[in-house]
Amino acid sequence: MKKLTIVFTLLYAPAFLFAQGVGIGIKGGVNFANMDIKDVSTSSITSFHIGGYVNLNLSDKFGITPEILWTAQGSEIQSAELNTDYISIPVMVRFKPVSLLSLEAGPVFNFLINAEYDGADFKDQLKNNEFGFGLGAGVHLPLGFNGGIRYVLGFTNISDVDEDIKSRTFQIYVGWTIFGAK
Repeated sequence: MKKLTIVFTLLYAPAFLFAQGVGIGIKGGVNFANMDIKDVSTSSITSFHIGGYVNLNLSDKFGITPEILWTAQGSEIQSAELNTDYISIPVMVRFKPVSLLSLEAGPVFNFLINAEYDGADFKDQLKNNEFGFGLGAGVHLPLGFNGGIRYVLGFTNISDVDEDIKSRTFQIYVGWTIFGAK
């Protein structure tokens, strides 16, 4: 009987969760990243992000969307590129004024994976964690397809030496809610 209960739970738990307003999807897009460094001229670089998300709909109008993304960021500094790779965990609170459009805002937690400046390892010059805030909007299309824009403002000084460096990233993405609530 115990085995039957476990099998029943494993088979029907996902259906129950999705019926309650839970959805799982994938997303990816382009990053236009730059870094704010006091008294240093920087230029933005173009890179990417890719990952997955979970929609947790609290009502028809409100929801929470935690994500896990691989995001490549950085900046051009003095004619050389600083490239950083992060595992990023945004937790967006969504408001849908209409079913087709959502507005989102929330904290973004970044964990440094790799950093290179002009081709040389630069990870030991940067902090391992970064905290920021994301603000954006999305469009929800039929069949679970979606797209949107987001601006992520880094609050943490990511330099582990004497500079004050804060990241700035503008993202454009497309996604697909594969299972469950959109």
